[in-house]
Amino acid sequence: MALATTAMPQKTFADGADFAAGILTGIVGSAIVNNAQKPKYVVRKQAAPRPTVNTYERQQNREVQTSLNYFGFPAGVPDGIMGRNSRSAVAQYQAFMGYPATGALTEYERAFLTSSYQRAIIGGPQVSQVIAARGLGPRGLLHAYRDEQMGGSAMPQVQEAAAPPPPAVAPQTEPVAAATPAPAVVPVPVPAAPVVEAAAGSKLPSFLAQSTGVSIASHCNRVSMSTGSNGGFITAASMTDPQQALNEQFCLARTYAIEQGDSLAVTVQGFSMAEMQQQCEAFAPTMFEYQARIASQSPAEAAASLQDFVVATGAPPAQLSANARICLGIGYRTDNAELALASAMVLVGLGEDAYGEMLGHHLLNGFAAPKRTDRGMEWLEVAILSLESGSSPLVSTGGAGRTQLLKAAVQSATGVSAGPVLQDASAPVSGGFVLPGATAAAN
Repeated sequence: MALATTAMPQKTFADGADFAAGILTGIVGSAIVNNAQKPKYVVRKQAAPRPTVNTYERQQNREVQTSLNYFGFPAGVPDGIMGRNSRSAVAQYQAFMGYPATGALTEYERAFLTSSYQRAIIGGPQVSQVIAARGLGPRGLLHAYRDEQMGGSAMPQVQEAAAPPPPAVAPQTEPVAAATPAPAVVPVPVPAAPVVEAAAGSKLPSFLAQSTGVSIASHCNRVSMSTGSNGGFITAASMTDPQQALNEQFCLARTYAIEQGDSLAVTVQGFSMAEMQQQCEAFAPTMFEYQARIASQSPAEAAASLQDFVVATGAPPAQLSANARICLGIGYRTDNAELALASAMVLVGLGEDAYGEMLGHHLLNGFAAPKRTDRGMEWLEVAILSLESGSSPLVSTGGAGRTQLLKAAVQSATGVSAGPVLQDASAPVSGGFVLPGATAAAN
């Protein structure tokens, strides 16, 4: 598995020192002369220090500024400082989208802006087609992606021209032969189930639900929109829609995974962010077979396979865990569902069962995995049990209240008071594995 390590001393990816704000001084007074006999006085005052911006916030601001510039809202040089130009660009963006032009982005407005920029960058020829069809330059993409979220189409609807009237027919003066009857329509047989090519060349039915291919970023933008219209996040006490509650918690965990991955990435020596992303993306295909197992096997069976994979890598557990967290953040930030799921599976294989929550959400929604509600709920139960046993949570806010919300949502969605995993807190589930100290040989 080609993962970035944290031990290479070649070069430093980022140095937090250059982000520290300096102290500025200047002359703010001038010589004051009362009369010819009084001496001149020069008054000097120290200017207020510039606000300190932490590394993660600065990187996030750069992404916002880059996105604003791309869509034609001039924010200036992407330096990570949201100054006057940046706030003006934000207000222009907000006004264009119909939001209150406050100059300060809400979480949804920021996520929609940056995810739209990512889609535009990797969209290929289709992006040019949408831009040309909308007639607003790159800004038209924002309206196109918004319309998609609302169930519409990215391409504007074109009204078809009315068909010309049929030509006039001269009156018949001679008898007309009987019309030839139209041929009968033979229905085309539709296979009862999709088929896959077997090794021997025969066709085998496949009843396993397929991945939806839906963008996680778009999904979370829609969830954020619903959250805003509902007046805020659902709690265990206010929950009436368990699916919306689970969606909110997934998108919240995704945000925290991005933040944690970026925080770890800036400490890596010897690799740039682009190099780490390249290595992570190269690693993801090695986990494809395990993505099928988490849907077809029980959590205990799938986790045992993941443990075997982790042991076979021979990598130190702490290093592998840090790398997987970095790749998890990169996967969600770049809207690469396959990479995000692969990274979460590695963490589960390391015994960090709380990440079973991410596996559950991917299965519930079909993100880079077959859509399996039953398996998704089982993995959520694994995570809940792990959290109730004292595991470190994925989300640093909410604490026990978030765990209770997840538990209530699962119980409400499944229609039972407790699933088989939740009934017995001592039952082994995905393992809590302890890796051996010796390096295992790869299979």
